[in-house]
Amino acid sequence: MRDLESLLLMMWAENGVEEIYKYKNRIKSFREPLANIELINDLSCGEMFADINDVASHKDASPVDYKVSISTLVKNRCGQIKH
Repeated sequence: MRDLESLLLMMWAENGVEEIYKYKNRIKSFREPLANIELINDLSCGEMFADINDVASHKDASPVDYKVSISTLVKNRCGQIKH
């Protein structure tokens, strides 16, 4: 699943998405002012992008609190690839 995640992250980055957040297992683009741009709906019950905190899991949280840089996610995944 990490390969699919990496491909999606690279595709989003190539199309100008810099930060994302997760809300109810949906991965959304983070932009100010906040626009509801859904990138993917994770139908695997949260298995995809498990390293991103879901905003809906935290009371009184907002996307600003749990947004993640795509470049950081890509770097993390590159470090986890076994050669």
